[in-house]
Amino acid sequence: MGFWRNCAPASGRRGTLLAMDRGALMAGVLDHLAAGTAEIAIDECVAAWEADGDPAALGLAGVAGFWRGDFADATARAAEGLAAAADDDARAVCAAALSLAATGDEFTDPGDAWTVARDLVGTAAAPGSPWWSCVRYLVAEAAMVSVRIDDTAAVHRSGPAPAAAWAGHPFAPLMVICQVREATFSGRVDDALGLLGPMMETVVPGTRVADLIGSVAALVHGFAGDDAGVEVSLPVARHVPDTPHDYIDRGALMLLAYGAMAVGDAATSAAMTFRAGADEDLSRCTIIDRALGLEILLISALEEGDDEAAAAWLVGLGRLAGHPIADTVVLRGQARHALASGDPEAAIEFAKRSVELSVAAGRQFEVADGDLLVARAQLALSEPGAASRTLRTLVAESDRTGHAAVRRSATAALAASGRRLPPIAGGGWSALSAREAEVARAILAGRGVEEIAMELHLSPGTVRTHISRVLCAFGVATRVGLLAAVGRIEGAAPPTTPALSPRQAEVAALVAAGRTNKQVAAELGIAVKSVEKHLGDIRSRWDAGSRFEVARIWWGSGTAPR
Repeated sequence: MGFWRNCAPASGRRGTLLAMDRGALMAGVLDHLAAGTAEIAIDECVAAWEADGDPAALGLAGVAGFWRGDFADATARAAEGLAAAADDDARAVCAAALSLAATGDEFTDPGDAWTVARDLVGTAAAPGSPWWSCVRYLVAEAAMVSVRIDDTAAVHRSGPAPAAAWAGHPFAPLMVICQVREATFSGRVDDALGLLGPMMETVVPGTRVADLIGSVAALVHGFAGDDAGVEVSLPVARHVPDTPHDYIDRGALMLLAYGAMAVGDAATSAAMTFRAGADEDLSRCTIIDRALGLEILLISALEEGDDEAAAAWLVGLGRLAGHPIADTVVLRGQARHALASGDPEAAIEFAKRSVELSVAAGRQFEVADGDLLVARAQLALSEPGAASRTLRTLVAESDRTGHAAVRRSATAALAASGRRLPPIAGGGWSALSAREAEVARAILAGRGVEEIAMELHLSPGTVRTHISRVLCAFGVATRVGLLAAVGRIEGAAPPTTPALSPRQAEVAALVAAGRTNKQVAAELGIAVKSVEKHLGDIRSRWDAGSRFEVARIWWGSGTAPR
């Protein structure tokens, strides 16, 4: 395949041949990982180590062992290779493999292996070569599976995109998927949605990696609050064997589980989690997938009101306590159980500690989950004001990045207290409740506060609250601005009004578009006083009592654009 050509060789003829062998071995390992034959890759790497004594072969064996879920063997081989490595190429791949394999082996401390690999990648002479691109991916993947999102992002920014050097290889999509996961779990859901297209372009048709793409889409759509997007992706699970074979199979199921949980489908999420795990401890999964999977099962049991099952899942989660990858999730599980057990004070303490650790690691999706738990506990303590403030701050940030699942959960949490979040600014009709939409239509029909109150059997104060939420939803400050945002009023019969002069028609159109008198004057190149006179004449000719009426008549006319 020629992937060795850009690998940085060691000195001498033996070094050149070694670099060629390493490049071919790396390409072969990635072939096997994409095809689902990681066990063959392990055998080939061990044979290469025994034949040539090249420590890089042990590092690649460690990568393949991680892929299979044989975490203890993988860390042992990578550590042995790192101890024997005498050049940067070998040191980098072994250190990256050790840090990656340790994300599944809770009993192995990889020490500074990740930092060693990252630093070597950062100083590589040929950062865009296939060898170093693959190592950069492994370093990013290790940080991602450790849920060190900021570190993952920094690695992605440190050099050329890894998939570029492996274009056309069936493994290349997995390198892009790492970037999609990083954007999603950091809360940058809009960025993740934008990466779905480039991810699809890297897929080699007919490969098993193509099946994984649907689960990644489910994850992103789940965080975007898109139920339909998740539902369309769920059939991907049919392509996963009943007994998941490797990191791709387990990853596909866990991503589907996370996507389903994001839209509140705990039952589907739990079913996917059970399929991904080999036993009740989910022991073939990485530490973070074990922790999040056990939290999913805990949530499912709590939703079903099965306290004994919930306690059992909490015990399983507790076995991961003290591990830096799982600590945030363990604390959150304790908060959930404390809240369900009637101890909201303890729930707040656990949840806030989880949030602090999540913030430090850039784990934005976990920050959101922790803050939601804090707010739910505050509501349980009859502190709706504090809960509302917690959720408003959280939702303001999530709205900015497209993490719509947070707003959905926050809205459900506040519903019991009779409070609501501000609508998404600029969200339009879709951001309004049914009652708010009624108020919006009444405004567009020209009704005042008192009329709307009588018609909808509301107090004037409640109507004014609805009006402010309607204006916010359309991102405008005035009723004229609302008309301009909505555009032509569909279904309204064109009013019979006297014709305007050409200049008056220009003024009326600009007023209806939400311009101030000063803006109208600047746009038409006339004095503000002239605008005021034209507007007075228009109001008189159209018998309009206000600027809003002028705009409403104009938008209801047959000449207004659709």
